[in-house]
Amino acid sequence: MAMSIDEAELQRIARLRRFDARTLEIARRHFIEGDRPKLLAAEYGLVLQRIYAIRKSVLDLALPSGQGEVTLRGPVEAIEAAQQAFDRHMEKLEVSGRVRGGYPASTAR
Repeated sequence: MAMSIDEAELQRIARLRRFDARTLEIARRHFIEGDRPKLLAAEYGLVLQRIYAIRKSVLDLALPSGQGEVTLRGPVEAIEAAQQAFDRHMEKLEVSGRVRGGYPASTAR
């Protein structure tokens, strides 16, 4: 399953994990700027395994390409109606074969 980490996705993950500034900077340099783990380890005085641990923690929370996430706040009735509409739409996608198990058919887990 292809993972695309852009700035918005990295910020979403950073909020979930509460990354400190240095960890976020390392993740940004690796995923956004394309710096190699070995270079980052040398520059930040870290063992290479730490860079790979940061990379893994980002990838573990990344959404697959083509997926999104939403948080709703509002009256319970509105939230329930939105959930029902979402469930109906997902059923249609499953029937059409575009989604399997809640994931795009091409990336189904």
